[in-house]
Amino acid sequence: MSHENNLGDSEKEKTDEKPFTKGWRNFLDGIKDGYENFKNSLEEQSKKNKESWEENKEKVNKFFKDAKQDWDSKIKKWNADMEQRSLETKEQWESHKNKVSQDFKNWQDKTKQEWKDGVRTFRRGFLKAYVWALILILPIIIIIIIVVALVNNLFG
Repeated sequence: MSHENNLGDSEKEKTDEKPFTKGWRNFLDGIKDGYENFKNSLEEQSKKNKESWEENKEKVNKFFKDAKQDWDSKIKKWNADMEQRSLETKEQWESHKNKVSQDFKNWQDKTKQEWKDGVRTFRRGFLKAYVWALILILPIIIIIIIVVALVNNLFG
């Protein structure tokens, strides 16, 4: 019997509740749910960014390792080339020096281009993360502005 009285009391409280208070409570519940969804999606995006960071970290380390190996192999090649030849004339020396300079310049250009490509890819990943964060935060900011304006108009 007391259970029935409790049910009747809670139903009576629900019907006696003012529409504004009920609407406000529903609105706040909606914001809380939206916040939880936002938080969960932001956590997912953060996990994805962390995975992307680890992947890019490995790419950067691989880039530097490959660049060092490439550089070491070029130096070995040039040293071997110098030992093979006995450069007797000034023209031969200038020719070989120009070849080494051109190889070095080509290596620099190749390395610089690979670096630029890697940085561009890395920036793109962070730009996507910023855009997604903005997309997820913007609706919440708009809702907050609307709520503040409504509260200000109602009570101001």
